[in-house]
Amino acid sequence: MTLGQQDFSDVGILIGCALRPKQRPGADSDYRTLLGRYREDAEFHNAVTSVLDGLDLQVLSAGKLGLVLGARRESVFAYRLTDLPNVGTVPHRLLVGLISAAIAAYVFPAPADFDDDRVRWVSVDEIERFVRDACDRLKRAPEPQMLEDVSFEEAWRTYDRLSPGYKADRGKGQGRRSAASSTYWVANVLNWMVDQGLARLAPNRGPETFQLLERFRIQVGELAGNATYELLAARRRGDHTPVVGT
Repeated sequence: MTLGQQDFSDVGILIGCALRPKQRPGADSDYRTLLGRYREDAEFHNAVTSVLDGLDLQVLSAGKLGLVLGARRESVFAYRLTDLPNVGTVPHRLLVGLISAAIAAYVFPAPADFDDDRVRWVSVDEIERFVRDACDRLKRAPEPQMLEDVSFEEAWRTYDRLSPGYKADRGKGQGRRSAASSTYWVANVLNWMVDQGLARLAPNRGPETFQLLERFRIQVGELAGNATYELLAARRRGDHTPVVGT
């Protein structure tokens, strides 16, 4: 069967749904129908794949979460560190990159963890302590840690210079973090992940605790082989603090 104009319109609708990270097929009958067609209709599947390829996108998963997409570095849809709020300088971008890799390494320290779909939770304080400890170990290392990505050293030294203080800039009876504190940047990244449908707040598990969603597990699987992630994951494998739920 040759696809017609309506079929290609449906291709666009399906891709549009996939580009909205919080949209789920369970709550959208049109999305659910088109996702089923993508799975079962080879010609429609190939058309979707071809359009995505032209946009430098690829399908990472087509399950209950919907069509989960990954972007190649050159894609206009790739996440940019400058997309995060209050990220306007090179040191800020280095901090965000380091923290993002640290979150992935903290909950997925081994390759097999990417295949484990149990629920993961993290808190701002846990990630701050994990990165802070990594910085302390790097400072104490007899030889500097050399990576192909020379920005790694600048990133962890920038983080190390930040105050680990929890709050600053008090006003109207409620504390507000300063951008000179590391917890500010960890919270910034985790809250941005909520906006991207990668995490959700889990206040019942403690202050500033987040549940990492399946979409995050699927997407960060692409980090395997990233030098910063691998170094942080190696450090995490020596820490047996539980982070998975039952």
